[in-house]
Amino acid sequence: MASVRTYSGVAHTWLCDEMGHLNTRNYVGMFDDAMQHFMLILGHRAVVDGERRLGWADVRHEIDYMAEVPEGALVHVDCEALRVGNSSITYRQTLVLSETGEVAAVNKATSVLFDLKKRATTSIPDVMREKVGGYMASETDND
Repeated sequence: MASVRTYSGVAHTWLCDEMGHLNTRNYVGMFDDAMQHFMLILGHRAVVDGERRLGWADVRHEIDYMAEVPEGALVHVDCEALRVGNSSITYRQTLVLSETGEVAAVNKATSVLFDLKKRATTSIPDVMREKVGGYMASETDND
């Protein structure tokens, strides 16, 4: 299975710069939305016993911009896991121009699971560890 689609959207006018291309800060917004979706697919639940207890803190982003995303373009993000640690997941997100299939950007990121009550990192639950296996990049795809 490896990658999963975690975001679909449009490069709306208000997301673009003066040159009519997706502004850098809005790539990050799309990648962030896609990360939240990916963690949900893996079984993350922010609410525990009726209260918001868990959240994700991004600790690293490495983005390679490969093609311009023009105003009005339909895009999507595919995501796959690269590594699972005790409290972190490293993953790769690929932003694709939906009409042509051209890769516009690749983000390699690491997010840490955070216990909001204890104000500290916490271990990734077993349910997520089990599910992430289906979304791991093959060794030849790993950075």
